[in-house]
Amino acid sequence: MEKQGIVVFQAKDIAKVRLTTGEECLATVSGKFRQQARAPKDYPIVGDFVQGQVYDQDHFLIDALLPRKSFLQRKVAGNRTDEQGIAANIDTVFIATSANEEFNFARLERFVTIAWDSGANPVILLTKADQVTADEKAELLQALNDAFGVKAFATSIYEPNELLTEAYFSDGKISAFIGSSGVGKSSLLNQLMEQAVQKTNDIREDSRGRHTTTSRQLFTLPSGAMIIDTPGMREVGISTVRSASIEQSFEAISQYAEGCFFRDCQHETEPKCAVKAAIAAGELSEAAFARYRKMEKELAYLKRKEQIKEMKK
Repeated sequence: MEKQGIVVFQAKDIAKVRLTTGEECLATVSGKFRQQARAPKDYPIVGDFVQGQVYDQDHFLIDALLPRKSFLQRKVAGNRTDEQGIAANIDTVFIATSANEEFNFARLERFVTIAWDSGANPVILLTKADQVTADEKAELLQALNDAFGVKAFATSIYEPNELLTEAYFSDGKISAFIGSSGVGKSSLLNQLMEQAVQKTNDIREDSRGRHTTTSRQLFTLPSGAMIIDTPGMREVGISTVRSASIEQSFEAISQYAEGCFFRDCQHETEPKCAVKAAIAAGELSEAAFARYRKMEKELAYLKRKEQIKEMKK
């Protein structure tokens, strides 16, 4: 008899599925499933709703993936160009970054890009906010808002978490935590869960936490909301995302570019360049524009790849 469930744990070839009846089973994909899967992204990941059969009482054989409403992925590390799934069916991607020296705008832009590409909404979490002054925290939050135009929250394990008052964690909602190693994702999860569900290590002298999460796992809050915790990412490749996702990450620049006199303005020496005018007026960050310049080659590559794919249809 066919049953349905959600993938709640994944580590290499091991997976666990929670059935709609509440039981949890170790899970594997069927031989037929393997034959039909064409790429790594076709295999189940945490958050996927699956269909299959229970055998040997506590094992689940996955026959099919149910349609995904969102798919968070990144490029596989190294020289490969295929996609690595991170989480599925999520409503919100929480991007965690520490308020200490780990803070890095260029890396955040890549995280925001893969979040937009997933089909979910990105939210930035400034973790370890207790390590900076109130003024520094306010400046960082303002800078994040100006740069990305998405909601940003400051969090600390030593203070009440204002995130719990938000609608992100209502019954049935699924969110995912992503970020670099040691930024405090697991500590934040433990705070939201009101118990230690993920192991954390002490902060080192250089203020960086030690990364411990090595698997992707889904946890259910008392409210019924679900959170997927993921391993820290050392490399954030974006060559598998849509070009529109990069442009969305730099939405402010794109909006100013629409006002340029020349449609193909390169924002260099052309007259009547609205982007250069915005920088000169202090309305647009010169640093943000410099980061956009660094990603332009990747953007051009993605657009060419999309054009070739469209021509082959």
